[in-house]
Amino acid sequence: MRFGSKGRGTAAVVLAAVLLSLWSSCASEVDVEQLFIRSNSNDYEERVEARKKLAELVDKGEVQPFARGLKSKNNETRVQSILHLYIIRNPESKKPLVDELEISRRFNVFYNPIRLVPASTPVDSRIMIAHILKSKGGDPRAVEILARTYGQEPDAAARKATVYALGALQDSSAIPALQKALRDEEAEVVRAALEGLNQQNAPGTSAVLLKGLSEPDERIRANSAEALADFHDPGVGEALLHAVQKDSSMKVRVAALGALPNAWGPSSFSPILELLRDPHAAPELRKNAINALRSLTAQDFGSDAPKWARWWEQNKAVFGNRE
Repeated sequence: MRFGSKGRGTAAVVLAAVLLSLWSSCASEVDVEQLFIRSNSNDYEERVEARKKLAELVDKGEVQPFARGLKSKNNETRVQSILHLYIIRNPESKKPLVDELEISRRFNVFYNPIRLVPASTPVDSRIMIAHILKSKGGDPRAVEILARTYGQEPDAAARKATVYALGALQDSSAIPALQKALRDEEAEVVRAALEGLNQQNAPGTSAVLLKGLSEPDERIRANSAEALADFHDPGVGEALLHAVQKDSSMKVRVAALGALPNAWGPSSFSPILELLRDPHAAPELRKNAINALRSLTAQDFGSDAPKWARWWEQNKAVFGNRE
């Protein structure tokens, strides 16, 4: 049987398709775990060959071999698969990474760009993955998964990691979930939410925290008071002072007192001094009033209220006080 030029062209196309199919099939069956192991072999040739094959998979945008690597029980294989998916330009590389944000997929990795602790401190892998997804342009499903996860974690550490991962995405659609976390009962989770919101300059954060001062749970009220130290919006100082004077929980009153100097500045001096002068005030409040005055003025006159008052009269102009 003889083929014309048209027939030969068709046959060539079919052959190319078959070869491409075979290559894709071979690539999909690649055991990247073995390649990772061999890439660190003591045998030079074996090491070079394995690294060459890994580079070829990345250059060709092969996602599936590394997606399968994410299913490994070996955490090192999973980390290497994540990092190789990071450098693959194929948009499909984001899908398996997004799937790794599920709470059931978390594991510890030595990666920590978001908190000021040693890099050798192991942290939840979802934080690293969220940073990678952000650098790859983000993905709407990422926020959906993490927002759904918040509140279902087995402990506070996992909850904190969920919130850090949400913040790392730097996606405005994560703001409602981060604001929800501002009312968490754990102070570290609240701080993680604040960090994420501050990265995006999210509006309304202080308003959420002010509402938190009215929550039934004293832990949430105390966390809200502590977090308000970083806000100077109208009404913050007054709300903190009200908490100092009226809240039923000593924990909340102390937290609000500690936040006053930074949040309200010089305007907080007189009410704090009055608290120190009050003989009926609880000893714990008076002790913390001294700490608050030290924080505000960088001076230390201990419990001597008259000395504090005299110093203030002589120096309040430097603070721009408008009393």
